[in-house]
Amino acid sequence: INKVTEVSLSANQERAEMERKRLVWQVKGSSREPQVSRGGPVDPEKLIVELAPMEIRTFTININQ
Repeated sequence: INKVTEVSLSANQERAEMERKRLVWQVKGSSREPQVSRGGPVDPEKLIVELAPMEIRTFTININQ
């Protein structure tokens, strides 16, 4: 395995790009930000993927043949 890249569910853009474009809602009356439980980044050495409850993650994987 050469490279592992996390992508959007439709696999048309990388997750990092998708996160930059994400809309940030401004909510009145609540000073607390909700804690979102999401899996951490993929370790390129160990290739371990962590999933949070109710989470789906999509990856593109480049391999040598």
